[in-house]
Amino acid sequence: MRKIIYVSGTSIIRESIVGIAICLSATLLHAQAAQDGSYTEGRTAYNAQQYSKAVSLLAKANIEHPDKTDALLYEGKALAHLARLPEAERALTKYLQLHPDSIEALEALGAVLQRENKPTDSLKTFTRAAQLRTPSSADLNFVALDYVLLNDYTDAIHWLQKAVAFDANNGQAWYDLGRCYYTQSRFPDAESAFERAQTLMSGDVRVPENLALTLDAENRPSAADRQYRKAVELARKNHTSGEWPYLNYGTFLLNQDRAAEAVPQLESAIAANSKCAECHAMLGRALAATGKITEGVHELEQAVTLAPNDPKAHYQLGRLYRQAGEQAQAKEQFTLSAKLYGSKSQSGHIQ
Repeated sequence: MRKIIYVSGTSIIRESIVGIAICLSATLLHAQAAQDGSYTEGRTAYNAQQYSKAVSLLAKANIEHPDKTDALLYEGKALAHLARLPEAERALTKYLQLHPDSIEALEALGAVLQRENKPTDSLKTFTRAAQLRTPSSADLNFVALDYVLLNDYTDAIHWLQKAVAFDANNGQAWYDLGRCYYTQSRFPDAESAFERAQTLMSGDVRVPENLALTLDAENRPSAADRQYRKAVELARKNHTSGEWPYLNYGTFLLNQDRAAEAVPQLESAIAANSKCAECHAMLGRALAATGKITEGVHELEQAVTLAPNDPKAHYQLGRLYRQAGEQAQAKEQFTLSAKLYGSKSQSGHIQ
């Protein structure tokens, strides 16, 4: 695949007459918008975050007055908010065919393409936007995430470093930079980035959670424990719906031979996501470590039901069956685990 080179500093100098024409065009669009009830109502709904209503009204406005307003642009943006990504892509692409120099549409389309896991197309779109104006720190952050999707962490880190250089208060960019460093096992760099993000996004549960993972990787369990607890406290305070703060802390406690403390954290993880196979597997291990073999078997049985192709879960269930004296069932699970490990190794998933 040919690498897309993102142009970060390019801007096009326009003749003053073009600028005047754009201003006049915008004035005409706003005048039309004022006369168009569907458009006005649609924009009002969009601004109120009533995106389903906005889509309906803006689509109607565009039919009534095609290409007389920016209804199609905001219809596409509303569809993106609703995660109706293919429809959003179509609307924004159509708008750009009519208004190829719309920076707002280019940036919205680039973000949609990124969410659709189309990083190459997203990069091309962001590059077009960069040719029209110097990108912001937030723009460079989006570009970096495209390189993450391309598994190109070198370029991702490059653009994130530029993003934080442009705006040292861009907490999201510091967080994403920490994630990239962590993925590359650059733990001291990751720690510094997450600490900077924490000063800027003190209420974001992801930051202490990932800082804890980094400290754990650096074999600093006491410091990691403090950050894991902070993440869990934030998750409870903010009613965070995901299982990860509890699962990560529970796993950490289990690995520290603190199984009794791990159990309530892993139970909270399952309460947050009952379909999480790993949560059930880790809780099964923790329960077994506290002497509750039967309960542990039950949790691991749920884990293999939810993730039947996970060889590790089958192996762990086999061990618990053996502890429970169920030798035939243990043998069956060990055989299945070995078979799954073999198939994954042949497909290149496990070295």
